[in-house]
Amino acid sequence: MPREVQANPPSTHAVDYSPAVAEFAIGLSPIQEPVWPTVADSPRLDRSMDASYNRLMDTIQARLPGITEDMVELELWNAIDEFCLRSTYFRHRAWWRMAPGVNSVQLDPFSQHMDVAWVIEQHGLYRYSVDPPATLVDLEIPTTHRRGHVLMALKPRDMEAVKRGAVPHLFRNFFEVILDGALFRLFNLPAKPWTDPQRTQYHGLRYWAGVNRARDIAERSNSPSQSDFRRFPYFSRGRRKQ
Repeated sequence: MPREVQANPPSTHAVDYSPAVAEFAIGLSPIQEPVWPTVADSPRLDRSMDASYNRLMDTIQARLPGITEDMVELELWNAIDEFCLRSTYFRHRAWWRMAPGVNSVQLDPFSQHMDVAWVIEQHGLYRYSVDPPATLVDLEIPTTHRRGHVLMALKPRDMEAVKRGAVPHLFRNFFEVILDGALFRLFNLPAKPWTDPQRTQYHGLRYWAGVNRARDIAERSNSPSQSDFRRFPYFSRGRRKQ
């Protein structure tokens, strides 16, 4: 698991930030790059990821006899990538600061195996923009120190990162969703022996329902509380006249 520079709001102003470029710090500093799972470092996790991956590949190949492993892996990666982009399930809140004269913070890449897909929200800047993919830009004149935090949606960089355990909860919590996503794409390929519009529709509906469910879980922060995105502001709730 990646180590965080600031997991919770700092209690005092004496915060030890990493000496990164432009004197800012985000969730993983250049000095504190995490050690990702390998067979030698974490054989139990590696076996778990291998078992989940092999189970998924075996399931798809059993339903589509004759399909090549390379084609399955390609569409599997496409389904995983789209799941992460649309659901924003893998989120991370990081702290940043800008020195006087600095008006941007580059948040991407997040780590060796994870990229920033979206900047969902930020606190600390009054007027700002986000330059794709994930550079936070202060639109005010940078004459003072500024600090705050940002909520980011992450995605694995490639299929190899997935195999190495960059998103260990993916197969454990959303195995059927990713399976449906891969089958949806494979059945939709034109002029193949397994092309099937009915199965494309079936697995597509299941896949998008799973993506929406994952987004709802992410917005609730994996808790039963109501999502902040679905709350109405106080002034719009209205009152019954007396």
